Amino acid sequence: MATPHLATLRRIAATLGRQSYLVGGSLRDILLGRAVNDVDVAVDGGADKLSRCFASECGGTFFPLDKVRGHSRVIFKEVPGTVTFDFAPLKGPGILEDLALRDFTINALAVPLQGDVELIDPLNGSADICAKQVRRCSEAAFRDDPLRLVRAFRFAATLGFRIESGTLAAIPAHAPLIANCAGERIRDELFRILDMPDAASSFRIMGESGLLSAVFGLLPARVSSAVEAVGRIQGIVQSNLPLGAEAAVKVESRLWQEVQEGITVLSIMKLAAFLAAAQIAPHGAVERLKLGKVGGQLVEKLYCAEALPISDHYDAVSAYGLFNGCDPAGLELPLMLQAFGRISELRCGELVDYYQHRHIPRGGTLLLSGAEIMALLSVPPGGIVGEAQELLRKAQSTGEVRTDAEARAFLGKKLLTTDGPMG
Repeated sequence: MATPHLATLRRIAATLGRQSYLVGGSLRDILLGRAVNDVDVAVDGGADKLSRCFASECGGTFFPLDKVRGHSRVIFKEVPGTVTFDFAPLKGPGILEDLALRDFTINALAVPLQGDVELIDPLNGSADICAKQVRRCSEAAFRDDPLRLVRAFRFAATLGFRIESGTLAAIPAHAPLIANCAGERIRDELFRILDMPDAASSFRIMGESGLLSAVFGLLPARVSSAVEAVGRIQGIVQSNLPLGAEAAVKVESRLWQEVQEGITVLSIMKLAAFLAAAQIAPHGAVERLKLGKVGGQLVEKLYCAEALPISDHYDAVSAYGLFNGCDPAGLELPLMLQAFGRISELRCGELVDYYQHRHIPRGGTLLLSGAEIMALLSVPPGGIVGEAQELLRKAQSTGEVRTDAEARAFLGKKLLTTDGPMG
């Protein structure tokens, strides 16, 4: 409470006569000894003026989140990251009523910004934190917001907690309510679970509770095989592949690359493996979760990896065909194929090595630029330039050409000896 931002916030709240409280996850994380970068503030009365004054005095950036409900955000760009303060009016006539309406007891905590600094904990959330369990605040919690059905598993997965028995027992009856939730909200919770090393355990319990059936249409008979597929992806990632130090670093970097905000390649791999083993069409899942274009394409390409034709022998031509047909998949593709049992550990390492040192993905650097190709072939911008670039990309990726001169000779020969399109 003595930190500069909170000291200023306390002073402004007192000046405005607005009783305010720190609430929710930030207090939970403080009790757990975790870093706090997101702070929630509940205000008795309108929160907009308090948050605007706070942003102005402390040099933060103010954003209205929901003008109707009076929610706003103040962001501070700091080293090493960003600190966010979210402001909202109390949900009830007082702080106790507000806390009773929250999702889980571990988040139903408050500390007043005025008066004595004391923890307000009417639902014994601190005891549940000590017991490492997620307990709903009330019997109405899941009806009030069905997304909490998924959030229960997300909190358990990310905090290393378990779901309290009574709360877990209530999930099957409420699972159909998840159909009323926006896909974006479900997506954000699910992908945070998928990023965790033990995502398979979370998915198993979600599957057995009927929650994944409500989200994806997962049949009970396929829960086990779908969960095992998620576990295989994590097992391959954690295993000691024959990659070498340099390749291992690049593979890890690729796996944690975000294809859209909050969605990593690794989590996409797990989702694709889950859908394939569950025999759930990827397009419907992509639509349900409102994935972006690249994320959706990646799910569908990795989903199909289980049925890809695989060459009996390894060479640059077959490797190029494999990666080119699965674009935008990259270094994760060999790991996916090994997890599906399609290739050996040795072949996985060979494909990673090929991609790392030889393959040129779409949009990669070619020996000749578009302008140089147009000058060489004496053609204007258009389809023939794109055809030439694709031919050159394949020739470079397979080792057929290695220098500018070889590239010029290669394309010149194609132009002179090919009738119609160069391809």
